[in-house]
Amino acid sequence: MDRMTEIPGDRTAAKFAYAAAGLGVVGVASLGAMYAVEVPKGGPFVFGTINDAVGGVFGLAVIPVILQIHRRIPPGRAADAGKWLVPAACAAGSASSFLLIARKLEYKPSTAISLAAMTVQGGWLLFANRALLSSKGYPEDLARLGTAIGAGLLGALPVAGLAFAEQLPAWLRRGVGGAGVTVVAVAWTAWPYWYFLAGRHLSHVPAGKRTRRFRPLRPTG
Repeated sequence: MDRMTEIPGDRTAAKFAYAAAGLGVVGVASLGAMYAVEVPKGGPFVFGTINDAVGGVFGLAVIPVILQIHRRIPPGRAADAGKWLVPAACAAGSASSFLLIARKLEYKPSTAISLAAMTVQGGWLLFANRALLSSKGYPEDLARLGTAIGAGLLGALPVAGLAFAEQLPAWLRRGVGGAGVTVVAVAWTAWPYWYFLAGRHLSHVPAGKRTRRFRPLRPTG
C-alpha cells in the first residue's frame, strides 16, 4: 500500500510530524557538533544545551503523531497499554531534558530517563509498524522504515552501553560496544526521516500536487 487511508485528525498530526522531523534534524546536528567540538575541549556545551532543549520539544511534538498512528493498530492488550505507556515515556523524557537545562536534575539521571524514553519509543516503532505492515491502509515504506529503526534501537542500545562500561576490557568496549553505538547512531539519524515520511503520508497530499507546489513559475509574454 503506497497511500495511507485517511481518518479524522491525520492532517493535524501531519503538522506535528513535520515539526518533529525538523527538530530531529536539529537534534542530530547539535549532538554531533557537541561531540565534535565541545567534548574534546571540555565545554562550554552550548550545543549540548541546544540538544537538550530541542530534545525536550521533540518529545512533546511526537506525541500527537504516535497517538494518530496508534489509532490504526488492531485493538488488544499490548496496543491498549502502549496507548498510555508511550506518550507517558515521551513526556518523561521531555521533562528530564528541561529539568537538566534548569539544573534541577543531574546529567546521569536525566540521560538514564532519556534513554529509557528512547527505548520505549523504539519498541513502539517496532511493534506498531510490524503490526501495520500488512495493513491495506498503511504505507509499506513507512512500516518498513519504522520497523528497521525500532529494531535497530532495541537491539543496539544494550550493546552500545558496553562502550561506556569502564570496567570492561578495551577491546570489548571499542569493538562490540562501538558497533552498538554505530547502529544506534544510524537508527537515531534515520528517525527524523521517519517522521517526515509520516507527515507526508498523514497530510494526504497527492504526489503530483506536492511536486507542482514547488515548480517555478514560467515567464509569460
